[in-house]
Amino acid sequence: MRPYESLRRSTLLLGSTLTVMAGAIISPALPEISRAFDHLADPELMSKLILTLPALFIALLAPVAGYFVDWSGRKKVLLFSLLLYALAGTTGAYLSNIYLILIGRAMLGIAVGALMTSIITLIGDYYEGKQRSTFMGYQAAFASTGGLVFISTGGLLADIHWRYPFLIYSLSLVILGMAIISVYEPRRIKPVGGVKLLSMELLRKIPSQVLWVYAIAFFSFAVFYMIPVQLPFMLSALEGVSNTQVGFAIAFMNVTAIVMAFSYSRIKRHIDFPYIMAMVYILVACGYTIISFSDSYWMMVAGILTGGLGFGMQMANINLWLVNLAPAEVRGTLVGYLNTCIFMGMFLSPVLLQPLVALTTLYQSFFLVALLLLLLALVLFATGKRGYWKGAD
Repeated sequence: MRPYESLRRSTLLLGSTLTVMAGAIISPALPEISRAFDHLADPELMSKLILTLPALFIALLAPVAGYFVDWSGRKKVLLFSLLLYALAGTTGAYLSNIYLILIGRAMLGIAVGALMTSIITLIGDYYEGKQRSTFMGYQAAFASTGGLVFISTGGLLADIHWRYPFLIYSLSLVILGMAIISVYEPRRIKPVGGVKLLSMELLRKIPSQVLWVYAIAFFSFAVFYMIPVQLPFMLSALEGVSNTQVGFAIAFMNVTAIVMAFSYSRIKRHIDFPYIMAMVYILVACGYTIISFSDSYWMMVAGILTGGLGFGMQMANINLWLVNLAPAEVRGTLVGYLNTCIFMGMFLSPVLLQPLVALTTLYQSFFLVALLLLLLALVLFATGKRGYWKGAD
């Protein structure tokens, strides 16, 4: 066993708390940010862009991060991303020009994409078999823990001032120090001819099921991001609901998500990837159905908690599915493309939902999405029984 093993594991897990919900840390402050910039033509849209813009830049540049992870090394990318995370994430705490804040959010997206890609790739390098699936479950649990702690804290800070939640991003500097000490560069198999961002050789190395994992990831996280993007406005419209309560409500999703993520490795021993994904869709559909019929704060919270049961397995299942399929020599690159799909789904979530909202309402949109999730769950079960996904494990 290499030295600093416990610190190294802690570094990867704590680093994971900074990833998936990084943009949503400021979600409880969105209504206040919208009011702070009410002199703009469309302040509500601008505030939503502050939330979703990091996802766009993660989506656009995660493959580049994957390329550098394979080409220059995992540790270098990890250290760079942790430093940039703090520098870019805190810009909203002191900049007054919303366009400069948006540039900072774009840089934050670059940092998160590189951070996620390097962490997932390092987990794939350091661990194998049962140990890998267990650690991937822990990684997803800690990612959910980050959402629970940071979004709740963001809600409390937003009630003081909308700028204060941006200070949370400075915590990456602590993890940077841990990474410098503990993380080592694993031995890697370098492909003949070097690493290429996109080539016919790379495309030939990609198993066909990887493309389906990418499609599932895009859709799943577009659905997932309905919670932090749409619910703050639904919740704040309820009488007597404060920013703190909005933050707690969204963060509650992570309570049940953490429980399911820690249970993931036990579930995976008995159920294959596509069937777990079907279970995710059924649980989220139940949660979104409850939200669609909610007429009170606590009924919405019940729906969020129910959906969290599914979301808790989603990240671990998709990451492990991809890592198991990816050849080791291009693992970082393929993880980078996976993060592109995940965060492009997040960024486009409000855009994809807008036609439904225009034709119906936000409440009815949640119900229609729930019906679509149930249909896709049936498709996953049916294709699984026909053996299409055989060999994915």
